[in-house]
Amino acid sequence: MVMSLWWLALLILVLALAVWAICFWNRRSVRRSPVIVANSAFLERIPSFARAQRTARALRAALVVLAVLGVVGSAVLSGRIATEHVQTPKFAQRDIVLCLDISGSMYQYDTEILSTFAGMVDSFDGERVGLSVFNSTSRTDFPLTNDYELIRTQLDHDAEAIDFDEQGYRMGTRQYPEEKLRMFADFIEGTRGIDDQASLVPDGLAACAQEFDQADTDRSRSIILATDNEVNGDTIYTLDEAAKTLQDRDISLYTFYPGASECSQTCADELKQVTEAHDGHFYASSDPQAIPSILAQIQRTQAVEMGATPSVLRTDHPLAGWLLTYLAVLGLVLAGWRSR
Repeated sequence: MVMSLWWLALLILVLALAVWAICFWNRRSVRRSPVIVANSAFLERIPSFARAQRTARALRAALVVLAVLGVVGSAVLSGRIATEHVQTPKFAQRDIVLCLDISGSMYQYDTEILSTFAGMVDSFDGERVGLSVFNSTSRTDFPLTNDYELIRTQLDHDAEAIDFDEQGYRMGTRQYPEEKLRMFADFIEGTRGIDDQASLVPDGLAACAQEFDQADTDRSRSIILATDNEVNGDTIYTLDEAAKTLQDRDISLYTFYPGASECSQTCADELKQVTEAHDGHFYASSDPQAIPSILAQIQRTQAVEMGATPSVLRTDHPLAGWLLTYLAVLGLVLAGWRSR
């Protein structure tokens, strides 16, 4: 906590000390020339008079304590005790699309990527998130939204659905219950629209770029592309053309390359070269925990690009000072009335 107007609180305390000093000096002057009343010594022996004296002394002490508390409360209230924390308002202007390759070679990574992403939902604060999945064709799993309960539920469901050994199931070495089969079938529905083709990464990336709405608003837009770049078929776009469409629309590209099971090193090299050629960021890791690093990078760079200058948000806490002042004044009124 900080005191915003500490100098005002100090001024009130100094003025109160000055008033006390003047009153103390005047009281000493009165004591130097006391009023003497003849034949009044016997009053000290009267019980009612003695009680009145004790009560008067107690009330004077209470008045002094209450006055001090009132001054302290007024000083605290005037000084404006507050808490401060740094806020970056532009963070709420961020859109993130998770663009996921769900071809067979990516299954082992997709489950972990989706689970990791679901675990990070609680760290979002105003961002809109969407998920687009692709194989030979693309499908929007859920559009951009800041309904974090929906996002978490859907990502958890998708992670479970894609946790599937398709080759083992076809060969009869793996068995799954009917519900699991329906989950898997529903998840890949719409992503195998072209026969004998798979993992058309450039077309999938171009489709992910269409997920962004509100084109006329000043928002940061990012795509996290997770793929092994094992293209098997004829694509409409080249990878360079798809990445250029993102750059032309001010969409930042973050590519996550988990590895390749059949493709040579050229798959990774091409993905890295194209990503960085269009001002994107390339991450090669078999560990899906690299996803938090990607999100952290998005938060840092996009905040700067959006001009999100951190600002200090101050919240006043006047209750303690107000309550102390109120009680002190109320006590002074009651004690003053009683002392009469």
